[in-house]
Amino acid sequence: METHEQLEDWVNHRMVASQLPAGWPDTRTAWTRIDERIAQRPSRVWVWAVATAAVLVAGLALPAPRAIAQRLWDQVVLGRLQVLITNYDEQGAAASVFSPDIQHQPEPRPVASLEEAGRIAGFSPQLPAQIFTSSPRYSVTNELSATVRLRTAAMRYVLAQAGGSASDVPESWNGTVLDVRIGPIVIADYDGVFLLQSPPLRMIKPADFDLERFYRIAFQSVGMSEQAARLLSADAEFSPALLTFMPKEDRNLLREFSTNKGKGMMIAEVYGPGTITALWGGRERVYALWGKINADFVIRVANTLE
Repeated sequence: METHEQLEDWVNHRMVASQLPAGWPDTRTAWTRIDERIAQRPSRVWVWAVATAAVLVAGLALPAPRAIAQRLWDQVVLGRLQVLITNYDEQGAAASVFSPDIQHQPEPRPVASLEEAGRIAGFSPQLPAQIFTSSPRYSVTNELSATVRLRTAAMRYVLAQAGGSASDVPESWNGTVLDVRIGPIVIADYDGVFLLQSPPLRMIKPADFDLERFYRIAFQSVGMSEQAARLLSADAEFSPALLTFMPKEDRNLLREFSTNKGKGMMIAEVYGPGTITALWGGRERVYALWGKINADFVIRVANTLE
């Protein structure tokens, strides 16, 4: 436990760090400080791992019912995750602007059987046959969500910093909320190895929102050329993706893998040394598997569930 002197030093250090610079408010100084703070974040868990693995256990409410009633909303299926390797020294602010906002983590509710889990979740869970040596314990979470609230000033800034045109970001986007819906989620706990499954991730957005344009701006903001961003955004419009960002120094922790019907990704050390978190799925089901497991085991489980 920290001593009184250590605690006092800790508080003083953070009070100094929070002091406003001379000349505040100043837009250029403010963005510089934001960039510096983002670059100082611990890279693995707080920035990108939470937005991938823990997005399955994140929750935030939709816009107020009155706001929904006043506008037409649309829903699209997010069939995949799009991992963008990012230089946080240069593009940390952009990654922050486009990252889902995870604010709440509800507790899973234990249930007695797989049948009860399916009844509560509203879909029939699948389990891998003849792979695990023990019977699992089950729990269920309610439908959850993570959001991206668009701020045109911030988006224009990071796009211009990357060499794009700030005018590409419509003023009408300011305050728009993109809500990613997850779940309900059924969790099977095999003595510390967890298999999560849910219906596909869905994005709720304004019906007139230009999703292809949004992806193009996001891709350009993290360093892609305009041509590459246009090509990738057209593909993302056809098969929408949940965007997540990974620091370039951690890219060796990410590995894509193929299943019988598609692709997934494994991320090492998200929950500690020796652990793997794997995510895969598509338009019918999303799966996550994590624990002290190896790549061959992940692929066996994924292929058994398809």
